[in-house]
Amino acid sequence: MLGLILHVRALAYRRSMAEAVSAAATSALEAARPRRRSSPILRLTSTATTRILVSNDRRIAATQRWLDDVVIGQKLCPFAPPVRSAPKLRLVASSATDDDAFVQEVAEEARLLVGTRKDNDSNADSRKGDDTNRPETTLLVLNEVAFPSISDFRYFVQLSWRLQAEAICDNNFASDLQLVLFHPAARHNTYGEDFEDAADYTIRSPHPTVHLLREVDVMKAVRGGYGDLEGLPSRNKAKLRMDGLERCRDRLEDCVVSSKRTVTS
Repeated sequence: MLGLILHVRALAYRRSMAEAVSAAATSALEAARPRRRSSPILRLTSTATTRILVSNDRRIAATQRWLDDVVIGQKLCPFAPPVRSAPKLRLVASSATDDDAFVQEVAEEARLLVGTRKDNDSNADSRKGDDTNRPETTLLVLNEVAFPSISDFRYFVQLSWRLQAEAICDNNFASDLQLVLFHPAARHNTYGEDFEDAADYTIRSPHPTVHLLREVDVMKAVRGGYGDLEGLPSRNKAKLRMDGLERCRDRLEDCVVSSKRTVTS
């Protein structure tokens, strides 16, 4: 689903398809502003009046609004509409406040997506029924107030290496799952110069979010006949650059603002 917004590697299907199949999912603009601006979403959650923990409901509401209005509404991911809600989508508010706790959470969510297939590969018939009720994709939404380190996108990227190693690979899920990051301050050019680029909003979300996708579902979507999947990330970037930085920024900020109204109303 959404994972299609990372770095396409021709059609090697791994992270390239995560960018293509999430673009929504699964990297700076010469005309962009040379002066770095802090993310408006991070500003919203770092003021004195929002020092209390961002509620689970508010994070979930903002993420669902982002999925509906940005990912699906802007047609960034052709595979997102069928999995926009439960049971195919598992949308979870993380309770982690440090790296160790988050690694454990991701490992638990990975097991839920993959199930017990690895433990009993011979029991194919019983697995079929089990897979029918299992979600196809998971969005795990972090609380950057309770876990302030992940407000830094580069820190989040570095943490993802540990997530991949310990939560995915150590559990033998490397061939089963793809892991994709979204973040309020995400940038395709992670370690480059700090230019603002509207194209970065293809991978920006209201809160730091880990997207887990099952490889089998990714490949099913890839083989579904959608034309020029490899070019989807580039087309999405071009579209958002045409929309402009302010419009992209406002759309994302609206997801946070509307979640406050929804939860308090």
